[in-house]
Amino acid sequence: MKFKSLSLINKILITFFFLMFTWLLFTFSLDPFSLLLGVIFSFLIALLTCDYFVQDDGVIQQCHLPRFQYLIPYVFVLLFEIFLGSLFVVYYVITMRIKPGLLKLKTKLNSRFAQVLLANSITLTPGTVTVDIQDQELLVHWLNVKTNEVTQAEKMIKAGFEKWLGRMFY
Repeated sequence: MKFKSLSLINKILITFFFLMFTWLLFTFSLDPFSLLLGVIFSFLIALLTCDYFVQDDGVIQQCHLPRFQYLIPYVFVLLFEIFLGSLFVVYYVITMRIKPGLLKLKTKLNSRFAQVLLANSITLTPGTVTVDIQDQELLVHWLNVKTNEVTQAEKMIKAGFEKWLGRMFY
């Protein structure tokens, strides 16, 4: 029992120091009030998320550390898809060509964090909402179902999100 509590303390400390270091990088301030806020928030977040970022042996989980060189292209793809989706939604609403439906899409992403980012990216794109994530399947509500073929629908909805997230997290 003591080993588990010691392991939990180690996980909280590793997460706390990582978050505090990140806080110092972003605030770039050694002001006492800023440091106090950093300590408080880093500790609270470390308590809530230590199991998610640190394994039982104290090693930081590799699948959660993205390769940041792919972040900028991913953001551009996301912004482009949001812009394009908003134009399509305006067109669908004006012409009243709405054919809603639910689709079950499979993802190749193994990391739960990457799957959640994919689901959020799909939801941010106008005309689609991710309703549920089960294992490696996403349940997506689509405003205007253009095809009933699953592979073609997957390509249309996931767009470049999955490709860039796959590169970022593996």
